[in-house]
Amino acid sequence: MMKQSKLTLLALVALFIFPLGALAKRKPAWVKQRPNDPAYYIGLATVAKSGSAVSYRQVARDAALKQMSSEIKVSISSNSVLHKLESDADYKEAYESKVQASVQQTLEGYEVLTWENRKEYWVMTRLSKEKYARARQMKLDRAKMMASAYLSDARKALSGNDAYSALNYLAKGVISLRNHLEEDLNHKTVDGTYNVGTALFSTIQDVLRRIELVPVQPRYQIRFSQKLTVPIGLHAYLRDTNGSRHALTGLPLNAAFSKGEGLLSLQHQTDASGYTAVSVTRLLSKRKMQEITVALDFSTVVNAESDPEVRHLLSVFFPQKQMPTVGISIEVMKSKAYLLSTETVFGAMDQKGVFSGMLKTELNENFFTFTSNQEEADFEVTINTNFVAGDERKGQGYAVYTVFADLSIGIKDVKAQTEIFTDQLNGIRGMRPGNFEYALKDARIKLINAFQQEIEPRLEQVDM
Repeated sequence: MMKQSKLTLLALVALFIFPLGALAKRKPAWVKQRPNDPAYYIGLATVAKSGSAVSYRQVARDAALKQMSSEIKVSISSNSVLHKLESDADYKEAYESKVQASVQQTLEGYEVLTWENRKEYWVMTRLSKEKYARARQMKLDRAKMMASAYLSDARKALSGNDAYSALNYLAKGVISLRNHLEEDLNHKTVDGTYNVGTALFSTIQDVLRRIELVPVQPRYQIRFSQKLTVPIGLHAYLRDTNGSRHALTGLPLNAAFSKGEGLLSLQHQTDASGYTAVSVTRLLSKRKMQEITVALDFSTVVNAESDPEVRHLLSVFFPQKQMPTVGISIEVMKSKAYLLSTETVFGAMDQKGVFSGMLKTELNENFFTFTSNQEEADFEVTINTNFVAGDERKGQGYAVYTVFADLSIGIKDVKAQTEIFTDQLNGIRGMRPGNFEYALKDARIKLINAFQQEIEPRLEQVDM
């Protein structure tokens, strides 16, 4: 009796299973005709069964999701912060394009239906419009709450005259809205409704405008190739709503030559009194009037983000051209020097001192201002040059003449009465056809070139 009951049960199960299996192979209605349901976003795709099952199934699903996401239209709200970015039209355009393209990556909670036969694999995805709107609104509300909290923190930091912390909080607020810049960012609080996006933007602009960098002196004088004895100092202040100044502590700054060229060292942050200093370690440009520009350095905040899109976003809200800056003029004062020179040409003293004049011009352009008053000179420069006629090499119908040149130079610090530099060049050869005078001109040119290449780099290392 027990055995008969089991057989009957198996027969009933088989009766139900086989019709269901047959029905499963029939084309569902959504394969025969694309559904038209106004309550859903729908994506439909079919692919041929080729390659691995994992591969063609993934291709079909991606195609369906892409089609479904294309139904979700992204519009730019009139209350979006993007309208504030009028000065960066390229970013606005790129952002709008990115938002539409990234809809597919943000989809969640959708349904997936599949059907297949021996040749084809079908996928339908559908997402409730109401469910999508609700999820999107929840994300937006969460982002606005975070941005509002960061904005509140920034305002508290500002009330304590901590501008740099305020800017850091504002940057975090901008990042929290990164996926919602195109949306209505009006946010309700106990104090009323305000647009958190435009409030962040306006607060950033306000903080950057209120930071002031004030040099201790508007102009400094420095001798060429000499370290500045007195550092180039400046103070950083935050001007409050009443117009009063408050010292900014720990404000990071950078400095660079905006006119001229040289090497700088900088105390990167302001101290407790808002003071910092820049030192010129070496001047490279010969320009008399040069300029150093000191600016707020926000790069550490931007570069701390690993995502290049976030870095780009911050560079748009915190543009370099709007960073507080100050220009400090540098007037290059060359050390005064007195020249003592002897020049021997072919065994006789050359009263004209042609080469001495060439070398004096070179030194005057790069290192010294020469004076005829020996008493007011800081340095005494002694130059001895000797040009010796070499051989005459005759060829068929021509002759080549050779002249050899030697040079010695010494520099003495007049005040310390010590020699601070000596160097020499020997056996510099000039060659020309025609006569020794032509060869002498060639020797002068080659001697001045050798001076520039071999002696000047060592001379630049001397503190003068």
